[in-house]
Amino acid sequence: MSSSPGGEDPSNAKPLDPDPAGRDPSAEDPGGRQKALLQSVIFEVARGAEGRSLADIRDMLQSGFARAGVAAPTNAWLDSVASAAFYGEPYIIDLPAALAADAAVAAPTAGVRDRLAARRELRKEKLPAGIFPPASAWELADSEVTTRAPGPAREPDNRTPARPGRRRLLLPAAALGAAVLLAWRMTRKPGGTDGRN
Repeated sequence: MSSSPGGEDPSNAKPLDPDPAGRDPSAEDPGGRQKALLQSVIFEVARGAEGRSLADIRDMLQSGFARAGVAAPTNAWLDSVASAAFYGEPYIIDLPAALAADAAVAAPTAGVRDRLAARRELRKEKLPAGIFPPASAWELADSEVTTRAPGPAREPDNRTPARPGRRRLLLPAAALGAAVLLAWRMTRKPGGTDGRN
């Protein structure tokens, strides 16, 4: 797999984040400190949110973020965080931020504390060497890049032939059937005296 995103001119492409999923414990998240601060405020507010209105929780979050010197990424995000706290569940930004925040401010619910404890245990486990291939094995040579080059159009898939005529016949047949049914119901006499006993 290539480390640069596809495009017309791969020579100007920037490398992708080598650890976007956070699976490498040695990788440093540049926004990790800010996320941990946001997460600790979320834990504090979630602990005291029970019985409060959504607007109160939102205000508590904003003032907590201001005290910590961080800002909510967006208003929609702030609303999501406040809504989660309103329903008794703290919003988790990501697990590394939650682990860092839990070290400073304990997570507000037992369920979250249990999940974080399980994550700490998983981080301590070491996988045997050789399970994953080296990063160099995932790189593609320039001749192996699979970007679409200009050329002839793709041939249609011949596994299932298209039958547009069949679809065109179904609609008039269904309309005719509905008209016959409607005409038959209109000719019936009211009150159930249609000649049957």
